Amino acid sequence: MSSVAKNSAAASAAAPETAEKPAAKRVRRTAEEARRLILDAAEARLAKQGPEGLRLQDIARDVGISHPAILHHFESREGLVRALIARANTQLRDRLLGALGSDHPSQDAADHIGHVFEALSDRGTARLLSWLLLTGRATEQSDAHNVMGEIVDVLQARREEYSKEKGKPAPDKEDTLFVAMLTANAAFGEAIVGRQLAEATGLDQDGIKRFRAWFAKLLNDHLEDKR
Repeated sequence: MSSVAKNSAAASAAAPETAEKPAAKRVRRTAEEARRLILDAAEARLAKQGPEGLRLQDIARDVGISHPAILHHFESREGLVRALIARANTQLRDRLLGALGSDHPSQDAADHIGHVFEALSDRGTARLLSWLLLTGRATEQSDAHNVMGEIVDVLQARREEYSKEKGKPAPDKEDTLFVAMLTANAAFGEAIVGRQLAEATGLDQDGIKRFRAWFAKLLNDHLEDKR
């Protein structure tokens, strides 16, 4: 055996065996948890980038899963979009109905419209809905009208209770409907063009907050006149 071969054999014998690197442990998630994480990631991209940010490959990378895994849970990008809208509607409904249905609901509109602006404007849901409508992708009717109906019914009931306590006539339900519609329209408008208009007029993020406070006062003054 040559000296080179002997030295190589000796070095191999002397060197400790290198253990193989263990494979990364696979994270096991329930179907419900996986859906929640995917929707959280999609919602974050929607709020930051708008509808064009809803790319399945990017969302899968954010969650740390494969692209087919999203298809497994939602079937398609359209299925993911529908799930996003449904979750936003449910969260808005639960928050508003929970606040209005408490033992001592606030009479301040600012305490309620904040939920509307958060769900529709801050999270980008209104932009997504508008994009679906304008591009003809809204093939299925959203349950947003059901959410609106529930909110109007509960809000009207609370206004009637308050008026009865004060010995005043009950407000007309159409007035309550108009208040809800105005709030939703304001949130949609802010989501689509509101920030650009604010920047064009020199308003910063604090200015947008002041607009929301001003809008809440406008509603409060109107509701107070009707009580």
